[in-house]
Amino acid sequence: MKVLKKEKLFANSSYKKLFISSTGASFGDLFDMFAVMTLFTYVWHANSLWITLIPVAYALPSILLSQAAGNLADRYDKVQLMFLSELVRLLFTCLLFFTNEPLLALGVLTLRSMGSVMKVPAQLAYVREVVKEDQLLQASTLQNIMFQIAKVVGPFLGSAALTITTPKACILVNAAACMISIGVLFSLKKAGKNIQGQAARSSHQVKETYSNGWKIVFQHSILLRAVILFHLSYFVVMLVDAQISIFLRDVLPHHPEMLGWLLSGIGLGALATGVYLNRKKQVHHPFRLLSLGLLLFGGALFFISCFNPAVMSRYFILIAAPIGGAGVGLNLLLTISFKHTATRNTSEKCTDSLTP
Repeated sequence: MKVLKKEKLFANSSYKKLFISSTGASFGDLFDMFAVMTLFTYVWHANSLWITLIPVAYALPSILLSQAAGNLADRYDKVQLMFLSELVRLLFTCLLFFTNEPLLALGVLTLRSMGSVMKVPAQLAYVREVVKEDQLLQASTLQNIMFQIAKVVGPFLGSAALTITTPKACILVNAAACMISIGVLFSLKKAGKNIQGQAARSSHQVKETYSNGWKIVFQHSILLRAVILFHLSYFVVMLVDAQISIFLRDVLPHHPEMLGWLLSGIGLGALATGVYLNRKKQVHHPFRLLSLGLLLFGGALFFISCFNPAVMSRYFILIAAPIGGAGVGLNLLLTISFKHTATRNTSEKCTDSLTP
């Protein structure tokens, strides 16, 4: 039965094109992020402060503008928003290729993130319009799995590419991925479902939707805890991703490819956790699993901190990567599931079990 469902889903040409576009963009983004980390760490020899600002440049615009972007995605043509977002991403990616200073690079990254913030909410809204209701979970799961695969393959291919080329060439790979995504979106039919009615929503309704969203969060303790856990976990992961490159530069200064291998190992652990949770119909005691995720992630960091290149092979450090990735996967996936479950059941009594 699962095979039949997948065939029906990919028989939907609109979803298939969107899937190709988002998958290519995910691979390009991770190639790009690995290239940026390598440039800052090994080429420009930036200090820890500059490297800490890299995840801020990537994530802060999304955090600040995601709510407004979601409202715009509900009101305007989704395909046009995704198309414009990819054009902006291509423009600033090309500018990043010609940037040779950390400060300018951070500015370009921030502007690119601001211009790209519309893509995800527009993509999610478009999927809801072109995919049948009983296939929405499958569609979102497939895209999430491909993103996790990209987190494994992207940095690994980036590490392999560094042996024969430069980090700037990896940025060009992202530019090429942007162009492929733009080409696919150009051929995609515009979403015409309820656009006029959605565009007619007043600014008062938009503000009311925004305020109601935050009211729901603060009125339900389980949802508030999930939101806090999600952003805390995300902040810690991004902080470690930034500083781990400094650590590797200090202990293994002549092996920049180790950064990509380590990130691939983390992605592999997160992918395995996602596949495991996706197979389970129900997860009991999710807060215990969240605690386990923090324990795994903390244990992996402790393991890495004990690495001594004088007495250990450099490959020994890679053992901790899947363990830490599994912890990251448990935290992020379960917390996202908490948010969706609590939102869906705000009128019901929350229990200590959920369906991921």
